[in-house]
Amino acid sequence: MKHVAIGRGIQNYTCSQTNASAAPVSIGAIATLYNASCVASTYPDLLAVLPNVALQFNLTSNDQSTLSPSNLAISGHHFFSNTTTPAFDLNTSAMNLGFAPCAKNNTVPAPAGAPVGQGDQGHGAVAWLKLITRSGATGNLEEVYRVNTAGGSPPATCAGMPAAFEVQYAAE
Repeated sequence: MKHVAIGRGIQNYTCSQTNASAAPVSIGAIATLYNASCVASTYPDLLAVLPNVALQFNLTSNDQSTLSPSNLAISGHHFFSNTTTPAFDLNTSAMNLGFAPCAKNNTVPAPAGAPVGQGDQGHGAVAWLKLITRSGATGNLEEVYRVNTAGGSPPATCAGMPAAFEVQYAAE
């Protein structure tokens, strides 16, 4: 294992405005990644609860240089470089671990009892993923796992939803 991070961000969705019974469609995500490598090696049981703790703090804070309340420092960013390529940039002023454009290799639903999300966005936790790197990866990065997810799932249908919306989430 090269690096462990807690991601805190949003899942993005679109909805049909003509078919209220249609399911929302995922159009990617963005997240700030916070370095949890020391927590993972010292307190692995604590690591698993950090996504739920992180989800309880709003993204609107002026200072997002550390993850409240744990004070984990930023170790990178997650975004979609196009509609099908999740990317992880782990190059910061503090460390240069590499860049990983990825492709989904496997997925499993979040376990029953996973944190559902904040307030009216409590529709469930997004799936756990195994991603493999695509051409262009640096830093000898090969795989990315998204586990211990908290929130991020959309409502079951587009009824009452805008054409585009976001749902807050966190993950290990």
